[in-house]
Amino acid sequence: MEKGKASRMLREARLKEGKSQNQMSMDLFQSREYITKQESGERKISPATAHHFTKKYNDPWLGLQAAFEYTGIGITKLDGPAVDLHRTAVKSKLEEELQEAIEAMNKAKITNRPEFTQSFELQDIEQSAREFIDVIHASTTYVATICQEYNISWPQLWEDHHRKLQSRGYVTS
Repeated sequence: MEKGKASRMLREARLKEGKSQNQMSMDLFQSREYITKQESGERKISPATAHHFTKKYNDPWLGLQAAFEYTGIGITKLDGPAVDLHRTAVKSKLEEELQEAIEAMNKAKITNRPEFTQSFELQDIEQSAREFIDVIHASTTYVATICQEYNISWPQLWEDHHRKLQSRGYVTS
């Protein structure tokens, strides 16, 4: 089986922390063999493993990548040759994406009755959605970057956000 990006990220994170597979297996209450299989790509990264690294090491990327590999959709860490992940570049890219998305949203004609939407209007609506996916990715990259750079807890931000949603009656649990 081909080794996925999450598998490589798991191994790199473990080595960065100076842990052996045996030490990590004790931290996670998983067998060393299971850790080996996750790192080799023979098994997908378990939610428990992704959660452990996200909480303990304030690194959102392993969890996001594992979720992407489970579902085939969502956020993945940018790692191509054209990417600049310096905090100021990430901030500038988010600003650019937000502006493009606002422009696309303002162009899109959202109607009360979607069944009467013309094809050219639907194209504008779809383009608006595409621009907002760019914003979601850029926003996630921005928040993950500042959390790591400024030692802000990624898990705590999300826990606080979830509590806010609960308090406003937007989610029930």
